[in-house]
Amino acid sequence: MSESPKVLIVDDVEANLIAMEALLGGLDCVIVRAGSGNDALRWLLRHEFAAMLLDVQMPGMDGFEVARLARMNPRSREVPIIFVTAMLETDENLFLGYESGAVDVLFKPLNAHVLVSKVQVFLELDRSRRRLADEIEAHKRTLADLDAFNYSVSHDLRAPLRPLKGFSEILLEEHAQKLDDEGRRLLSRIATAADKMDHLIDDLLRLSKVSRVRPSAGLVVSLSDLAREIVAELRGDHPDREVDFVAAADLSAHGDASLLRIALENLLRNAWKFTTRSPNARIEVGSTTLGAETVYFVRDNGVGFDPRHGDKLFRAFQRLHSSADFEGTGIGLAIVERVIRHHGGRIWADAATDRGATFFFTLPSGRPPPGVAGSSVTPGGA
Repeated sequence: MSESPKVLIVDDVEANLIAMEALLGGLDCVIVRAGSGNDALRWLLRHEFAAMLLDVQMPGMDGFEVARLARMNPRSREVPIIFVTAMLETDENLFLGYESGAVDVLFKPLNAHVLVSKVQVFLELDRSRRRLADEIEAHKRTLADLDAFNYSVSHDLRAPLRPLKGFSEILLEEHAQKLDDEGRRLLSRIATAADKMDHLIDDLLRLSKVSRVRPSAGLVVSLSDLAREIVAELRGDHPDREVDFVAAADLSAHGDASLLRIALENLLRNAWKFTTRSPNARIEVGSTTLGAETVYFVRDNGVGFDPRHGDKLFRAFQRLHSSADFEGTGIGLAIVERVIRHHGGRIWADAATDRGATFFFTLPSGRPPPGVAGSSVTPGGA
């Protein structure tokens, strides 16, 4: 950001270049002259410009052709072009100017104040663009540093966990008979705490990764298939449980399949976990509409939560239930919120204590899935 922005002025008449340079002399920019269309294109290949003031009537290659060629080159495609011409001010000439890629067409005799004001606007836009680019680059460096830090911390934290967990398991398996009941209980608690710490590290890294990943948009993802796959895994992990699972057919959305699976998996695992005490556990995945928008939901008839505390749901480490009642790290819903937000959607919840919970979220629609009869949605933020 140290060097001043550049403005390219293009005219085959030296006197016109001198006059233009004099008009722009009070601006904080570097003026670069080009006496022909070919010269202008060469400058555009070598440097970045905040704007180009381009004459139309030039021998060899006129301004319209210069503009068209500039627009075809990725390096100069975004340079704002202002035609400065002595042609007659007609609708046809205006159309030719805009059609060839100009942002404006000024006819001679020029209003000096108008010209300088327009160039000043593009100079400010260029400065803002470069400031933003610098901030983005700094942000990328920060994220890279954070990524390295996360990896280092996770490695360093896991290093003592492995022997702690391993030795605890060995003691329980091979030497438990030498301990009394209290000793075995305490040793079991050590092993459980090590497991929880390991899961916490995994979730922290997953949250960090989701925050940095840019979703691969554009592909249509079957949410119905993802939900059925996840619930099949849950049934395999908990064969003793009977859960009535219903997934609407043909639920689809545009998005990143791997990230959407992470979001759905967290929502469905939560629903599975919080229905453990329900005699007739039921989990439903479906959709409804809110105006012209498709709204997806994951609903369960589990323990629910007090809606007065719903604003804490999507914050990391915020739990609405005691870890003694339901295990977890308190990061799952924060991950879900990041995934949905990265896709340009939003998420909220509706629940009541001992009456289940419904998590609603929006995504860019695939083909609109059918609404679910009897479903109602109250938009809001949780």
